[in-house]
Amino acid sequence: MAASPRVRRSLLALLVAVVVGLVSADAASAQGTGEGEGTQGVLQFRSDDPEVTERQPIEGGEVVVYAAELSPNGRSVVSRGEEVGRATSAADGTFSVDLPGPGDYAVELQLDTLPEGVEIVDEDRQTLPLRLTENQRRNVLFNLAEEDAAAAVRGREGDSRIDRGARLLVDGIKFGLIIGMCAIGLSLIYGTTGLVNFAHSEMITLGAVLGFFFNVTVGIQLIPAALLAMALGGLFSVGLDLGIWRPLRRRGVGLVSMMIISVGLAIVLRYLILYQFGERSRAYGDYAIQTDTLFEIGPVPFIPKDVVIIVISLVVLLAVTALLRLTKLGTAMRAVSDSPDLAASTGIDVDRTVTLVWLLGGVLVTLGGIFQGLSERVSWDMGFQLLLLVFASVTLGGLGTDFGVIVGSLVVGGFIYISTLAVPPELKNVGALLVLVVILMIRPQGIFGRRERIG
Repeated sequence: MAASPRVRRSLLALLVAVVVGLVSADAASAQGTGEGEGTQGVLQFRSDDPEVTERQPIEGGEVVVYAAELSPNGRSVVSRGEEVGRATSAADGTFSVDLPGPGDYAVELQLDTLPEGVEIVDEDRQTLPLRLTENQRRNVLFNLAEEDAAAAVRGREGDSRIDRGARLLVDGIKFGLIIGMCAIGLSLIYGTTGLVNFAHSEMITLGAVLGFFFNVTVGIQLIPAALLAMALGGLFSVGLDLGIWRPLRRRGVGLVSMMIISVGLAIVLRYLILYQFGERSRAYGDYAIQTDTLFEIGPVPFIPKDVVIIVISLVVLLAVTALLRLTKLGTAMRAVSDSPDLAASTGIDVDRTVTLVWLLGGVLVTLGGIFQGLSERVSWDMGFQLLLLVFASVTLGGLGTDFGVIVGSLVVGGFIYISTLAVPPELKNVGALLVLVVILMIRPQGIFGRRERIG
């Protein structure tokens, strides 16, 4: 049944209220946490005792911050100037240093203030580079351990390329699954409507920001906060369809024009999020920093949040594939994708099916955004940074497919991380895009795409 204009107006008003509410509430939160420029962290060490799995806090450790000149990429300290701040860690190991303003700094750990037997794993990482923008506070992390544990970590860091490649492959699989969560909704929307939605990237960011809002600003634990964010992200996506895309479809607006509109919508949403969230990247209040290993498989250690991200992403993606292939809703989606007019003639409610696709896509991309924010940090342009990789995954797997998107995402994620064995991290996306070019030269329709007859 088609939604009435009154329903569409109500949903569009809800969409606007959601965004404006986030602007007001989270902007207030950002102002409330805007403590100026600075750095912070936790001093803790890994024990030699194998029965002690959690890192132990260090009280009384000193951290000194100096003005510094950093390399152009900000990854190393060129020279160190005068001291601008220092802090001593509390009983729980936390420390915080307020700094005079944006700029380049060097953060140095005073090794003589550490407990006896505790040492830094990598001596070259005693002094860390720190580049700050306006109102930015960044975490720094020193890798500390007792003698035997430190020696074990050093041995692992000196592993062969095969061992390092195994660890990078697991990281790539995790990243690929996150991309898949974000990409499958885009693929389904394209499959049912033909729309190439560039605003999908901002749905990734919005999902992460919604999770941050409920978790940090409201104070809800991250798991229920993620569920609330997914519900709201799904409604927001439906609001976009009912308030913007469905009226455009009924007016007969062409797909190219709608694609250009999606570019404009993406820019509006991106800078609206920048306005309310700020340019400073932030971490969730739960599970942000995890260093303890849950288990190891060969040379690959697994921390709890990585296991959760991999397992949940894989289960959700396979569940969506099963939904599309084994249920009536999936049959309706495939029918609408093949021919909306023919699907309507068989009794399928095309508008309702498309709306459900937007709902499903909104929920999935919100979860993907939360996982990316948990894996890295939440920032205003995180979706834009992933946009090219999301499109690459969809194109590589095959436009409009489901299982193809999963495979394409895993290929892209894997090659991004594996390529760092041979190229600098700044060029890690090049390997994945080269693979995309090579495969499309062999199969222009993608790995699982269908050939189309032209002419």
